[in-house]
Amino acid sequence: MQYSSAQIGKILIKIIAKACHELEIASEQGTVDEVMDEYGVTLEEGAMPVSKRTSKILVFGALSGKVSDYQMVAKKMGIQSDNLEFAVDYDKLKHFNTTILRDSMEYSDIIYGPAPHKIEDMGDTYSLVAAIEREPEHYPRLIKAVANKELKITITNFKESLRKTRYFESSY
Repeated sequence: MQYSSAQIGKILIKIIAKACHELEIASEQGTVDEVMDEYGVTLEEGAMPVSKRTSKILVFGALSGKVSDYQMVAKKMGIQSDNLEFAVDYDKLKHFNTTILRDSMEYSDIIYGPAPHKIEDMGDTYSLVAAIEREPEHYPRLIKAVANKELKITITNFKESLRKTRYFESSY
């Protein structure tokens, strides 16, 4: 069904009111984290602001399909290909310069899929995921793309992952 701008506005007001009510109840019951998980929202204090013009989403890990298919999905969601960077060649990922991600102003988010556990020049850190999870305030938001309980970047979970990005959230 096609909705007019006025109808979309009314729907938005109802959704916001419902979410506010749900959050008030969760606050009283101490279940705010569950509501945040449900909506795919995280609270990142001190995170760099996201610029739709300059910020990028890094897609890190092997894809289940062609890059062009993933770019099309992003474009349909209002994310231009200039705002996506694909690091998907498994062998090249072993040599990825992870230092560019620490305190990055270029990347707002990382969609993480199947990648080598050990990447060169990571020191004693076991993996990139471990480094990000240990100090999330120093890295772009990490979104693990999971399908059937394993890291895998499919078209479906890529779309879901994009919705969880700071980049996408800043659009609304």
